[in-house]
Amino acid sequence: MSQDQKSDVFIQQIQHILLHDWDPMNVRKNTSMHDEYDSYIADILDIFENENAKATEIADCLQMIEHEHMGLTKNPARAQKVAEKVWQSFEEFLA
Repeated sequence: MSQDQKSDVFIQQIQHILLHDWDPMNVRKNTSMHDEYDSYIADILDIFENENAKATEIADCLQMIEHEHMGLTKNPARAQKVAEKVWQSFEEFLA
């Protein structure tokens, strides 16, 4: 698999995780809104630019999005669970 293909798969994994595991706006059931969280993928990818990045930074990012962009109450437990899944996908991407 080429590096571009691996990158595409990684981004698709993040999309899936955000929609099926995070989904703070409960849009998963509405197929016309499945791209609702795609704009936040760049924020997550930016975290990986830092070689000292940690899953907790992803969780913090998700909580900030929930609170500041969506006007929702932060959900630290959900954010941490999702961050760990994203981090695992990142490690698989690097392997």
